[in-house]
Amino acid sequence: MQTDWSRAGDAELIAAVKGGALAAFTQLVDRHQRSLINFFYHLSWDRAASEDCAQEVFLRIYSHLGTYEPQAKFTTFLYKIARNLWIDRMRSASTHGKAVSLESPVGFGEERTLRDRVSAGAPTPVEILTRQETQDSLKRAIEQLPEEQRSVLILSEIQGLKYQEIGAILDIPVGTVKSRMHTAMERLKDMLADLET
Repeated sequence: MQTDWSRAGDAELIAAVKGGALAAFTQLVDRHQRSLINFFYHLSWDRAASEDCAQEVFLRIYSHLGTYEPQAKFTTFLYKIARNLWIDRMRSASTHGKAVSLESPVGFGEERTLRDRVSAGAPTPVEILTRQETQDSLKRAIEQLPEEQRSVLILSEIQGLKYQEIGAILDIPVGTVKSRMHTAMERLKDMLADLET
């Protein structure tokens, strides 16, 4: 009889994987893969690199589950590994002179034609261009933030994590998380205001 893991909590899934239930790990990946890819995407703006990083995080988790003892929520453990992987990749890129792609194409990501989009009630080309320009300005502003502020911003505003979780992931006090978040938001406001003038 096959077990339905979709209603199991993360801790229960991890225990099941340790007991040899590979389907439980598949459920864990399915549950967290999209948000993890999203996390890496907002650091790199490169969809393929984001998917590669997410896959590597899950490989690291799987290979270390035998020694994993839950001390916090699984998502805290997940994003801590993700952040460490990102730091490793950034160090490797700077050592080898290879930059992480920040210029990968960001477009519709669809195969439909313009006519299909217009007939489906999609935004006009002018609306799409305006939205794209706004997104590009925001991306440039986020890229200019120092790494510690950018990490806090992405984990809070994009991933929706609480400050306490972010503090555990980054190994910093909650007060420091709040301070970095406040500074990041103020810098973003200033940078975006400068772009509009």
